[in-house]
Amino acid sequence: MAFSFDQALRYLSETNARGRLAHAFLFSGPEGSGKRRLVTDFFGVINGEIIDAADFHGIEPESKSRRILVEQIRELESSLRMRATRARMKFGVIYEADRLMPQAANAFLKTLEEPPDHSLLILVTALPEALLDTIRSRCMEIQLRPAKTKTLTIEEAKLLAELGRIVEAEGFSVLAALKLARAFQETLGKIRDRIETEHGDLLKKDQTAYKQTTDGVWLAEREERLLALTESRYVKERANLVLRLIEWLGDALRIKHESPFLDLVDYRAAASALAERVSGVELMKRLGALQSLLDALSRNVQEVLVVEAAFLKAFGPMA
Repeated sequence: MAFSFDQALRYLSETNARGRLAHAFLFSGPEGSGKRRLVTDFFGVINGEIIDAADFHGIEPESKSRRILVEQIRELESSLRMRATRARMKFGVIYEADRLMPQAANAFLKTLEEPPDHSLLILVTALPEALLDTIRSRCMEIQLRPAKTKTLTIEEAKLLAELGRIVEAEGFSVLAALKLARAFQETLGKIRDRIETEHGDLLKKDQTAYKQTTDGVWLAEREERLLALTESRYVKERANLVLRLIEWLGDALRIKHESPFLDLVDYRAAASALAERVSGVELMKRLGALQSLLDALSRNVQEVLVVEAAFLKAFGPMA
């Protein structure tokens, strides 16, 4: 059963009050459903309003491949085995847990089997099915429903508007697919520029603040970390952009099956028009092309080529 955010927090609060907390939880749900906020609010329920960073340990993908590495799991476990400073229960949180590398997943499985005292382990993911069954079975899953209105980035909103405009005007064609592929690449360029600008500004502030108080090693490490984080953020936002396209086609499929739950409520009209023109079988094939694109982009491939090929299958004429 899927919970709203408020229902999930109330359930966790009541479970805590009865002294029946599990030692590990899995918070799942689509982007924007409130999974991260549920983690911090749950921490407040357990430990009161005061949050000490020393008692809250969260990790997420930081490598260029956007994977969670075994070293991060070992650091997390080491932190949890230290005595809590102020909290009744320490929290160890893995965000985007579906990005666990196999070695990291196996290391975390051992942590689940022998959890540190006075600690809670929480996995957060939009793709729980990507987790090892042995990990998932050891966690109490709290599934969140999608928020009523999804908040899109500026880039996502513009791309969806362009998608609707081109498909409405030209239908699914080679020209439409190539136009959309070009718009997608231009959007990615703007995303990378924004991230690089944000991190460049952060580095300048750090250099101004710390250049007189460090030997330069810390600043060099900070610059290297920001470079890696730039790539990690870019890969995540690129994946989110593909997911918005998947949601748009998915909404058309849901409308055909008269489902009341849509991912992109504000784009219902365009999805409805598409549902009237395209069969469910065809929508599934086009969705499959975008799912394959997500898989391809997770590997070291030539971005422009795989995007163009996938868009021809997703938005071009059917073979």
